[in-house]
Amino acid sequence: MRKAVTKKQSVSKKITSSHKPPILFHADAHDPDMLYFSRFSAFDPYLAFSHNGKKIGISHSMEYQRMLLESDFDEVLLLNDVQSSAAKQLGIADYRKISISQQVQQIAEKYGIKEFRVGSRFPAGLAFELHAAGLKISPEADGNLFPERIIKTASEIEALRKGNAASAAGFKAVRKALMESKIKGETLIHQGRELTSERLRELISVAALEQGAVALHTITAGGDQACDCHNAGSGPIRPNELIVVDIFPRRPEDGYWGDMTRTFLKGKASDAQKKLVRTVKKAHALGIELIKPGVSGGNVHNAIQAFFDKEGYVTERDCAEPKGFFHGLGHGIGLEVHEAPFMRATADWKFKAGMTVTVEPGLYYKGLGGVRIEDTIHVTPGGNELLSSSSYQWEIA
Repeated sequence: MRKAVTKKQSVSKKITSSHKPPILFHADAHDPDMLYFSRFSAFDPYLAFSHNGKKIGISHSMEYQRMLLESDFDEVLLLNDVQSSAAKQLGIADYRKISISQQVQQIAEKYGIKEFRVGSRFPAGLAFELHAAGLKISPEADGNLFPERIIKTASEIEALRKGNAASAAGFKAVRKALMESKIKGETLIHQGRELTSERLRELISVAALEQGAVALHTITAGGDQACDCHNAGSGPIRPNELIVVDIFPRRPEDGYWGDMTRTFLKGKASDAQKKLVRTVKKAHALGIELIKPGVSGGNVHNAIQAFFDKEGYVTERDCAEPKGFFHGLGHGIGLEVHEAPFMRATADWKFKAGMTVTVEPGLYYKGLGGVRIEDTIHVTPGGNELLSSSSYQWEIA
């Protein structure tokens, strides 16, 4: 096997040496741990591993030069060389017949590795093959290979700001469409056609793309549809109904997300709708006010639940048709739109400077509608700062 090409480590975090076994991946960039490890955008799964504090990638010839230039690997091995070495050792004439398992065995022998650590996404079939070949494959506790991902670097914070700027561009497009729409009976007419949830998602997608992010699975749910809080929404947007719009775009450039929610209404809101929005906005502000280093995530969630209870909004959860405040107050965000830490009633972890979380209280009652308001915040030594910014104007005449 030819000598591996060594490259200088980039600005991302380096794998620190430890007494733990090396890490092994066979994944593409859709695996957030692989993307964190490699900082390389790949559409097809490939092998990568750690050894003595270094990150090593194995690349097909088609991706080799790009991996050298763009990745965070300290060394890049050419796949053909790994296959050829394995074929020679095993007495196989055609190196192209070497399996992925045999490639890993060749690497393990070359680097003197007897055991690999793997995450929860590691292919089970490959793990069984390697185990049968005599290699020890040890799943990391809770699949958590990189607990340090919970604390973001300055460059990660900037990427999250950009992701949320794409969300904000989507809300601007929604607000514009609602302002331009005319009420005609039980429908809204925008640019000569009925305004629908699907049309709002189209407008959001274009706005987010112009900001360098891709918005998929966006929620634009009106009326009772919003009470099923992950219902994307479908069909006509009705006047005088609450509309929950949740935009969580991903930046292909670096893999980081934005996540924001706003609630809208075109027409005239009822007193009950106004009170519902007002109460959720107060809860949103209270949640942000309470978050600072040393405070328990569970305590913040429970404070919001207590506030809603005090305001007279009943919650029913763990049933076929939950209502009230039946979901967690928020979650971490980074290379996954939903990642640790999670703010829920039983959470006993405490906020640390560098964490990024969403704050998204909501209330949902069929017949009245749903309201959710969400922003992304960065926990700082003295409290927190918003990583998202968009108007909270919701009632549009």
